Amino acid sequence: MNSAECNVVVMRTGKGIERSCPRGTNLLKVLNTLGRPLIDSPCGGKGTCGKCKVTVVSGEVPPPHGTELRLLDPEELEKGIRLACTITVAGDMVISLPDETGGAHIQTEGSRIDVELDPLSRKEVVKLPEPTLEDQRDDSVRLLDSLAPDKRHLTLPVMRLLPERMRADGFEVTVTRIGGEIVAVEPGDTRQRHYGFAVDIGTTTVVAYLVDLSRGIRLDAASGLNEQKAHGLDVISRIQYTTENRHGLETLRREIIGQMNALFHDLAERNGIGLDSVSCTVLAGNTTMLHLAAGIPPAKIAVVPFTPVFTDPLLLTADEMGIEASGAVRLLPGVSGYVGSDIVAAIIASGINAAEELSLLIDIGTNGEIVLGNSTGLACCSTAAGPAFEGAHIRDGIGGILGAINTITLVNGTLEYTTIGDHRPIGICGSGIVDALAMLLEAGVVDETGRLSGLEDIRKTAPALAERYAEIDGEPAIRIAGEAGAAIHISQRDIREIQLAKASIAAGIRTLAATTGHAIGDITKVYLAGGFGSFIDQANAVRIGLIPAELADRITVIGNAAGTGAVMSLMSRKYDEICGVIAKETRYLELSSSPEFQNFYVDNMFFP
Repeated sequence: MNSAECNVVVMRTGKGIERSCPRGTNLLKVLNTLGRPLIDSPCGGKGTCGKCKVTVVSGEVPPPHGTELRLLDPEELEKGIRLACTITVAGDMVISLPDETGGAHIQTEGSRIDVELDPLSRKEVVKLPEPTLEDQRDDSVRLLDSLAPDKRHLTLPVMRLLPERMRADGFEVTVTRIGGEIVAVEPGDTRQRHYGFAVDIGTTTVVAYLVDLSRGIRLDAASGLNEQKAHGLDVISRIQYTTENRHGLETLRREIIGQMNALFHDLAERNGIGLDSVSCTVLAGNTTMLHLAAGIPPAKIAVVPFTPVFTDPLLLTADEMGIEASGAVRLLPGVSGYVGSDIVAAIIASGINAAEELSLLIDIGTNGEIVLGNSTGLACCSTAAGPAFEGAHIRDGIGGILGAINTITLVNGTLEYTTIGDHRPIGICGSGIVDALAMLLEAGVVDETGRLSGLEDIRKTAPALAERYAEIDGEPAIRIAGEAGAAIHISQRDIREIQLAKASIAAGIRTLAATTGHAIGDITKVYLAGGFGSFIDQANAVRIGLIPAELADRITVIGNAAGTGAVMSLMSRKYDEICGVIAKETRYLELSSSPEFQNFYVDNMFFP
C-alpha cells in the first residue's frame, strides 16, 4: 500500500469492513462516500448535531476539543467515543460503530383508495402481419402502422428489444403505452400481467407500492430510511453536498435510485412477478428529491429566489432513470421549489381540492408544508421548521426506529414511556419529543417563554421530576430514561429547538389563513399527513401550540397521503391530469418575504 494511504477498519455487530483512504481524509467522508453509507450525519458533517459517533479502538487521533467537548458527555469521551466529522485520518486505525438498528417505524398506509380504474399505462394486443419479400417494412414501421395514428412514438429501449419480441410469439405482441408514447412491447398477450410501482421519495423515508393495474389493487408496500440522510437530514444539507463535492450529485442520485431498485426487487420477489411486467413507475417527492433522483442539479433551489430546474411533470424511460423495471417513469408535478409533488399527491388523496368546506392539510417533515382551501381554490406555503420533529438538532433525538421513545406521560407523579418495538430506549423520536414538552408544560416546569425551571423550583412544582433533574452544558435538563452516561434527556436547548419549529408551523398556518382572508375558526377540517402527523398525540400537538386550539376537534389523520396520491395517479389518468391542474393553479405564498409571517412567528414563539 502506498505510504500516503491509510487502512481504516470499521467494526459493527462483530464484523469488520476494511477501507483505504489517503492520509488526511476526514473520517466521516471515509464512512459515507464509498458504497453504502455507514453512519448518519444529519448536519452534513458540519459538527453541529453530534450524531456521527464512533468508538476509536486503535490508532492515533488528537485529543478531543471544541465541538466534541461541547457535544459529547465526559462518560462518552472516557469510553473512546468521538465524532467522525472532527477526525482526520492520520494513519491506520480501527473504529467501532453502534449496532445497526433496523425496523424503522415508517408510515406506509394512507387513506382508502377508491378510483375508477383507468391506468396511466395501457395495454393492448396487436397481431402483426409477418414480413415477406413483398412486405419488407421496418419492424418499427410494421408495428406503428398497426396502431392508431396517435400512438406513434417508440422509445429507444423498446426499439432495441423489438426484433426479438415481435418474433417470439408469432408476431402477436402486447403494446404498453402512456399517452402516445409506446413504453414497452412484449410477446404474446400479457394484459393480465400489468403492474406498476408508485413511490413516495421523502427526505427521511422512501416508500414503494406495488399495484396490480389489471385489477386496480394495491398489492404490497416496502420502505426504508432514505440512504441519502447520511449526507444531511434536510434538503439544504443535501443540496450543499452536491455543490461542495465533485461527484456529490451523482452520489446522491446513485443512492436513491439504488435504494428504489432494492425495494422494487423485494416487492417483485415477494409477490412472484417479474420486473419486466412493470410498465410504469410514478414518483412523488419534494422538488429537491426529484431533482436528485433525476440527476438534475438542485443548487438554485437553495438560494434566493429559490428556482428549481423543473416542476412540470416529466415522462422518462426506466433506462434513462436507471430504474430496473420496464416501461416509463412518471415524475409528478410540483408547485414550487419548496412545495413538491408529494404535496400535490397528498392534496388529491385528501380530496380538499374537490370539497366545499374549507380544509387545512399539514405535512410536517423536515419542512412543514401547509395547504388551505377547497374546490374554489388552494393556497400553500412551506415553513422552514427544520428537522427537529424528526430528531435532528435534538441532543438525544433519533428517527422513528426500534428503541426510539415514542410516547411519554406523567401518571400519578410517575414518568412513563414506551419505545418502538418495546426495545431498550436509545433516544427520542418526534412524537416522544412533543409528548415530553407537553408533559413539562402541564407539570409547570416549562413556562410560556420556554424556560425550563431550575432544581429548586422543580422541587416545589413537580417533586417527582426533581430526581430526574440534570445539567447539560450548564443548562437544566430532565432525564427521560437510562442512567449516567447512557441517560436520555430533554434539555433546555432541545426545548428551544422545538419552540422554533412549532412556532414556524403555527405561524405558517395563521399566515396562510390571514392572507387568503379567512379566520382560523372558518376551517372545517384539518388533515394531518405523513409519518409524524400519523404518530403524534393530537392533544399534545395542540398543547404545545403546534396546531391552533380552535382546530383541536377537527383533526383527521390520513397517513402517507403522498404515497396514496401517487398510487391514485398510477391507477387513474384522471388523477394524473388533476395533479397537473393543482400544480398549475395552487397559489404559492413565499413566507420569507411575508411581514405577516414574521409577526405571527414572534407571537407563536410562546407556549399557550
